[in-house]
Amino acid sequence: MIDLTKMSVTELKQYLSQNRNDDDKFSEALAELLKRDPNPVIYSKDMPLKEQERIFMEKITKK
Repeated sequence: MIDLTKMSVTELKQYLSQNRNDDDKFSEALAELLKRDPNPVIYSKDMPLKEQERIFMEKITKK
């Protein structure tokens, strides 16, 4: 099992890219990446999935 907490941000991005079709692995890695953000933004639970995807992809490409 891979320890995501020991990965660098660059390694997490690579892992996300490699596992974008595996919902469980992608979700775990994305959660790890997002929890490292010192200024997290809280989003509405009613936000459409497409909007969530756009925001997450924007965050991934900025890091």
